[in-house]
Amino acid sequence: MHAIPQQKSLSLHSWESFLKYGERHFLKRKSILYKQGDKGKGFYYISKGLIKIIKPTSERGERILDIKGSGFLIGEQAIDQIPYFSSAIAMKDSVVYYFSFDKYKDLMKKYPDFVLLFANSAIQKVQTLLDGINLKTVTSEHQVAFSLLQLMVSLQTNEICLTQQELADYTGLTRITIYKIIKKWKYDQLIDVNRGRFIILRPDILNKYTQ
Repeated sequence: MHAIPQQKSLSLHSWESFLKYGERHFLKRKSILYKQGDKGKGFYYISKGLIKIIKPTSERGERILDIKGSGFLIGEQAIDQIPYFSSAIAMKDSVVYYFSFDKYKDLMKKYPDFVLLFANSAIQKVQTLLDGINLKTVTSEHQVAFSLLQLMVSLQTNEICLTQQELADYTGLTRITIYKIIKKWKYDQLIDVNRGRFIILRPDILNKYTQ
């Protein structure tokens, strides 16, 4: 059984006192924030928008490792100036705040609360990784249901801005498998599909697929 994780973003109220120390950046849709292999020099806080974390694969072209919306950190794994193991791309127009490695060290010394916020993000990333590993042992419908519900909780909306190909890249399943599952669930009125987004109509029923 896989319980749907109750992810909590780092609220803007918690971070608003720290944003003045970061550099504000505006990203257009499809803009690249950082690339795999680039040397990490800091991390980013997502104030607005949607960012996908991807990793190129020889089999599929790319695999979507994670999708984060407002209130989350990205890129912190490379905070100690090691190369990024993935790339970050804006899925919609976004606003992020960049914190350099030096600024990170200063904030860690001055504000104990900052340490807790940063640690909470790291714990969430580990949980996401473990969930991904555990999903490899369950059915395809279980994987898709869990992924959609996980995104709904993380992004705090029942409208998930993904195409069927992107959902395939996110779950690691084939495009045909995703098509068959979505077709069935749409017929059963569990979800709707409209202009590159999934609208979750019956999360209670989808949750049964994860039990």
